[in-house]
Amino acid sequence: MKRTIFFWLLSFYIIPVFAQSRLADSLKLLLQKEKQDTDRVLLLAKIGTSYLFEKPEIGLTYVEQGLELSRAIKYKRGEFTCLNALGHLNRIIGNYTSGIKYHLQALQICEMINDQNGVVASYFGIAGNYEDERDYKEALLYYYKIKPLAESLNNMEYLGGIELSMGLCFLNLGQLDSALKYEQNAYGRQLNSQGKALALARLGSTHTAMNNYDVALGFYRMGIPVAIANSDNNALTELYSGIFTLFQKRQQYDSCIYYGKKELATAQEFGGPGAIAAACSDLFTSYKKNNITDSALKYLELATITKDTLITQEKIKQQQILAFQEKSRQQEKQAELKIAAEKRKQDIQFAAIAIGVICFILLFLLLSRSIVINANWIRFLGVLALLVSFEFINLIIHPYLSSYTNDSPILMLCVLVIISAMLIPLHHKIEKRIIEKMVKKNTAIRLAAARKTIEKLEKKSGNV
Repeated sequence: MKRTIFFWLLSFYIIPVFAQSRLADSLKLLLQKEKQDTDRVLLLAKIGTSYLFEKPEIGLTYVEQGLELSRAIKYKRGEFTCLNALGHLNRIIGNYTSGIKYHLQALQICEMINDQNGVVASYFGIAGNYEDERDYKEALLYYYKIKPLAESLNNMEYLGGIELSMGLCFLNLGQLDSALKYEQNAYGRQLNSQGKALALARLGSTHTAMNNYDVALGFYRMGIPVAIANSDNNALTELYSGIFTLFQKRQQYDSCIYYGKKELATAQEFGGPGAIAAACSDLFTSYKKNNITDSALKYLELATITKDTLITQEKIKQQQILAFQEKSRQQEKQAELKIAAEKRKQDIQFAAIAIGVICFILLFLLLSRSIVINANWIRFLGVLALLVSFEFINLIIHPYLSSYTNDSPILMLCVLVIISAMLIPLHHKIEKRIIEKMVKKNTAIRLAAARKTIEKLEKKSGNV
């Protein structure tokens, strides 16, 4: 089911899902030739999503490169495209929490740069993650959010994909009238598009659930030639599976076997172990009802083997999820360390500037031949210089101190106390010498001023 949902997202957002290997190879050739960074970002995102259903873990590496490059060149459109691609890839792997996180980050950027198409795509990705988690009510909340946006963009592809997914959510919730309404709307919007076959399959499933078997069969049969013409194995598998379910409900087991085999052949061509296991299980049930034991055992064995393969793949996926989560954690940690280092560097620069300014003021006051300064001002500036100097030293030695003491608060406090014990006497000595020099300078300035005053008085008395 995950694949059929994703067909729509990719059909109007990034790439088609069939012929993915050939597409990945052709995109890699384009990447080798492309020199412009912005186009390279978009190509990396497309290459990554071309591995969506085959090897999503490989796709992650390409998209992460694109994300890093987009952030380095500050290319916002490329950044949210890569974030949405990471959301889709994580969704396929089964890491829904990370998928939602990436889509939310993409949404913030799209809102900041006012890219409405990006907003719709981000919300669609969030809703899709909830849908795959089978939290259909939460998925519907997001679909309702983006439906008015898609309508304002007047994009039939967007609306068709949204309403197709909404119909599926209502179908899984058992709200068949609502499901039928949205599937009919989606079909009306997809008459001339790639999603027509899937819309017909969903209409068939809805009518089957409503026990309208003849109507359902009509939709299924309309969808089969469309899916074959479009090479859409996604929709074709769902169509055959739907017809199988319909005949099973009608207890027509010979027809079940016929369409079960078609479902299996299509699933095998598509290469999805989940779909193959489901088709084998369907055939086992049909042969068992017809009391054909040999064939029933054959498909039971095939279903078991395929399910074992699926379980193995799920285990590998879980390991990949854990590895990816650890890689993400390390990347976040490195980013935090980088930010902390930049802040520390900036703080050191500010502290150095402050020390420089204070020293300049003190030198200016010492060297000035006309300014008389109070000793209290020298003491104030001295205390200020002491505090800034202590902070400056602390900023410089903190990483080394933290490493050598293993972040032990007691040891770090002892080292800082020792530094303080060395700085305070030095501060007192320097302050004392500066005040002595300032007092001498002030005395000299006052004596010079007194001499000038006496000379002026003597000149006046001589003139009299």
